[in-house]
This record gives sequence, C-alpha cells and structure tokens, in this order.
Amino acid sequence: MIRSDVLIIGAGPTGLVLALWLTKLGVNVRVLDKTAEPGTTSRALAVQARTLELYRQLNLADAVVERGHKVPAVNLWVKGEPAARLPFERIGSDLTAYPFLHIFPQDQHERLLIERLEALGVSVERRTELVSFTDGGERVIARLRGPEGQEETCEASYIAGCDGARSIVRETIGTGFRGGTYRQLFYVADVEAAGPALDGELHVDLDEADFLAVFPLAGKGRARLIGTVRDERADHANTLKFEDVSDRAITNLKVNVQKVNWFSTYHVHHRVTEHFRKGRAFLLGDAAHIHSPAGGQGMNTGIGDAINLAWKLATVLAGHAPDKLLDSYEAERIGFARRLVATTDRVFSFATAEGRIADLSDGGVNPGSYRLLFEVGAYFGSTPHLIETVALELRLDEGRHYHVPLLIAPYSCSTYRGT
Repeated sequence: MIRSDVLIIGAGPTGLVLALWLTKLGVNVRVLDKTAEPGTTSRALAVQARTLELYRQLNLADAVVERGHKVPAVNLWVKGEPAARLPFERIGSDLTAYPFLHIFPQDQHERLLIERLEALGVSVERRTELVSFTDGGERVIARLRGPEGQEETCEASYIAGCDGARSIVRETIGTGFRGGTYRQLFYVADVEAAGPALDGELHVDLDEADFLAVFPLAGKGRARLIGTVRDERADHANTLKFEDVSDRAITNLKVNVQKVNWFSTYHVHHRVTEHFRKGRAFLLGDAAHIHSPAGGQGMNTGIGDAINLAWKLATVLAGHAPDKLLDSYEAERIGFARRLVATTDRVFSFATAEGRIADLSDGGVNPGSYRLLFEVGAYFGSTPHLIETVALELRLDEGRHYHVPLLIAPYSCSTYRGT
C-alpha cells in the first residue's frame, strides 16, 4: 500500500501550491487530478499583491511578474467615454512591493507551478480520482481509480480536498455548502482587438446594469472581456454566442474585435462550507468557498488557504507542534472566507441592477460630474491580513454623494508566516 504524509486531491493552483510548499518543507505528498492534462483555458486572471508577497518565499514572485502583465490603473467608462482613471500605485505603494493588478492567467499559472513541483521530483498523477476515503483516527485510507479504471488503496496521514466546487472530500465529510447562485450568466471572451480600451489597463463600463470589463492580457491587442447578462439570453447559456453579447463592448467601450480565440459562459455561486477541517480531512479553495469574481479573489484566496495550512501540517508532521495547531487553519481562514463572500457579493450588487452604480448610470450621469476620491477601509480578520477596499465617491452636480466600493485588493500588514 502506497503511503504519503498528505494526499492532495485536485491539481489546480490551490492543490499545486499546497504540494509545492509542503515539498519544500520536506513533507511527502501525493497529488491526484482526474483530468488528463492541465487546463488550456482559464477564468482566473489576477494575482494579487499578497499572493506575490507570499510567493517570494518560494522564489516564484519574479517568474510570475516576468511572465504576466502589470495593470497600472482601472478606467471607468460612462456614455461611451472614459470618465475616471484610478491608478493602483496611489493606493498601495506604501503597503506592498507590488502596487498593481497583475494579470497571469490560471492555465499559465498552473504550468509554472507544475514545472517547479516536477523540479523537486513530484509529478501530478493524472486521470486518477478519489473514489472514497475513511478517517481511521490515526490515518486516512483512500480508494482511488486510475487511468485504466483500476482501483487501489492508499494511506496518508492527512487528506486535503482541493477538488473544487463539486468536492468529493467535502461531500464525504458532510460539511455542506450553504449559499446560492447568481441569476446573471457570466461570459468570458479572449479576443484580439484594437481601440482605446486596449491600452494595457483595466476598463469597466458603468452604463448598464450588467457588468462588463476589458482585462488586458500579455501581448499587443490581446484582452479578455468579462461580462454578465440577465435577460432572456441568460436562459440560453448553451447556445449563447459572442455575437449575442459583443455589441455593448463595441458600442460602449469602442472595442474593435478582430478575432475571438475563446468564448465561454458560466453561472457563479456564493457559498461557504460549514467547516474547513474535520478530523484528518481539510478543505481548501473552491472546495471550501466560492463567490463572485468581483475583485479577482477566488484563486488568490485558495492559494492563501494552501499556504496557511502547509506550514502547520509540516510542523505537526515533524513533531514540533501538537495536532491542535491544525485547528487554527479553520479558525483563521473560515472567517476570512465568510467576509470575502459577503463583501464580493456587495461589490457585485453595486455593479449590477441592484446597485447604485446602475441606478446612477440609468439616470444619465454626466461623466464630467465624477470626481475620484480614495478611501481605505481596513478589515482585520483573525489572521493578520489586510483587505484594502478601494472606493469611488461619485459626487454629482446637484450635490448628492454616493460611496461605491470598486474592488478588493489584499495587501500584507504582517510578516506572520501563517497568513
């Protein structure tokens, strides 16, 4: 029977970072994924400042920065014209060495992590899935199904569920997944295009109730359009085409689309499991929490889960701390996840028909009446982790003020190794 210290289910960014960090700390890991190969498309784009800070400990930060694209500012559009520009440097230059939004698509991100993991002698076992497992108190016994359908039994000290929203680890330990699903249908389109919104910065259209943004990708004229629809088109996700949603980007953001390389649609959920740990099983990333993509937090939060848990597992496995230390993983991460889900939900609501941005836009706000003011809202959880909420104050000509949170960007406020 094959034995490992930690059996990791799922080889997305969360599982790969957990495996890499544990391996660096001398822990014997086994990483399984039921897919045949790493992903070639990606919904996740942003690597936040806090992730880059933590990546310095793995000698990963420079490679991520070099291979990705720095976004220096976000631009807000109204009535087909840019109304305001928010430079990220003005927000975080005194808080982090990475005061920018960094674009590094998840598929490229995974390939980099796999390269680093293989250099340490660990490979992902592809087309291999978890069938079931039992927690015997002193160890975990798992039943796996391999590429040819053959089954095997393996043993581990702990099991880590990094297996996404449909996590079999979560289903097995029965911690639930309370929450809901947004009515809106999200779409993503990787395009080659031209126009003023293809200048390497982030551009967001505030004109209509549904969300629309242009995210720059590395390479001239490459971008990702991310948007939502809530009308009758949302009921036909399987047949929706780029041509069904492209008019708004063309009209409102002046995007001249020359080629569509990828188009996909999906629904977004907002859920958090009841517990991140049960016995010798742990939940991380999308297996533990999923939420609106507002602020680009999903992948980064999963990576934060992995780094928080990795050093604790290594310390306990080495006999330098009691098992009770592992309880702090849930205590520190679940509160953060709950606040994040609630906050991204509020931000997303502001950017849609339920929010005040839509109300203002529908009311025909003159772009000249917008003034940018910056305000920092610091939220401290049980971990020393600072979330900086960038806010836009919309000051209308008639004297009305609207305080609108735009995005959420995590910066470090401590060198504590457990964040």
